[in-house]
Amino acid sequence: MHGKPETGAITMSRLALAAILSTLAACSQPPAAINLSSADKPSAPPPVARAGTQGDPAALERCRNANWRATGYRHGLSGYPLAALKDVSRACEAAGIKVDRLAYSTGRLEGLALFCSTESGYRRARAGLPVDNTCPPSLKEAYEAGHARGVKEL
Repeated sequence: MHGKPETGAITMSRLALAAILSTLAACSQPPAAINLSSADKPSAPPPVARAGTQGDPAALERCRNANWRATGYRHGLSGYPLAALKDVSRACEAAGIKVDRLAYSTGRLEGLALFCSTESGYRRARAGLPVDNTCPPSLKEAYEAGHARGVKEL
């Protein structure tokens, strides 16, 4: 009898994971492969956010062909602050290409759900990285608990 609640919890976890994966599969282009075991956070958002489009045909092409949900997802999974959207917007909108902010924000929240996990906080602490303040309040507690556990084990 006592095994059934645990089995139910495992089933619920699997259902939650399946829901996340099916949501991600709905993107028109899948996010680029990301190594979840890597604790290092890139120093700057991907090139579309760093490069201006004036005189840069490659940046202009990235803006034209961007999957904004996937871009937001990658930024969230990497723990970039929302300010990264300003960089992306500035680069693309200067060339007259509108950023789909809703798609970007949706993807970013999906990525943050993984970045702000207890396990991610733990791995980042073990790598000597500080607590990130990019997690929304609903996820911050779990991330910080994992980070604190990782710091204790250093």
